[in-house]
Amino acid sequence: MTEAPLAAAQNDLARAYAGGAPGVLVSGLVWLIAGTVWQLHGTTAAFAALFFGGMAIHPLAVLIERAAFKAPKATIGKPLETLAIEATIPLFVGVLIAWVLLVRAPDLAIPVFAVIVGARYFLFRTMYGEIAYWALGGAILLVAALALFGIGLPLNLGFLVGIIELIAAALILQRWRARR
Repeated sequence: MTEAPLAAAQNDLARAYAGGAPGVLVSGLVWLIAGTVWQLHGTTAAFAALFFGGMAIHPLAVLIERAAFKAPKATIGKPLETLAIEATIPLFVGVLIAWVLLVRAPDLAIPVFAVIVGARYFLFRTMYGEIAYWALGGAILLVAALALFGIGLPLNLGFLVGIIELIAAALILQRWRARR
């Protein structure tokens, strides 16, 4: 029996990108850096750390995938890679909204940034066939919503999102290895 086309494309993409775990790992590190910058230098500097660090996520993740996991390029997952590219457009729109908020309502800028990131992870469930992305997206949306509504968090949002992503990266990598 052969795999359904979607499952085959998901498996191919997961193989090529180590289940997406390296990207989640790098993103988690970017959020931790932004959390540190936020503590030391404020919201605008943290936003800049997220913006510029965010641009480095994909290239660094690919480097990790190729160097550490010897992952090949995707072959049949191209339609799902197209979905990843298409999902980047709303990410850019969200970053633009967060940037406007940085000027008009600075306390909302980073929580909105986190909402955008959390919401985008729901698409990764389809891209990689990994249900853990729903949990990851939901956890980020939860802490971002708490921050948006002014409910006290035990750490700044940058640290919380970073910790959530690092835990998720470890879980996703473990699950990816078990399926290989």
